[in-house]
Amino acid sequence: MEYPYYWRVKTRLPERKGQPCRVLVRSKMNSCLVEFEDGYRVVTSRNYLRKRSSVQMIRSNMRRCDDRNRSSTYCA
Repeated sequence: MEYPYYWRVKTRLPERKGQPCRVLVRSKMNSCLVEFEDGYRVVTSRNYLRKRSSVQMIRSNMRRCDDRNRSSTYCA
């Protein structure tokens, strides 16, 4: 699963700042349902999210791959 956004604010959920997330549902009034990598979900303003760069997404996928396959050098 891809998480193309990251949580950018410190005032709400400060422990989540910088964590990758994805939008499950977009709603009126600029709100959305967001899910983090650990499964935590929250309804919030879309202003609290920013798109991740492709470099950030590649690094995150490589880190996840390393965690799954410590002995393997290749991860699909």
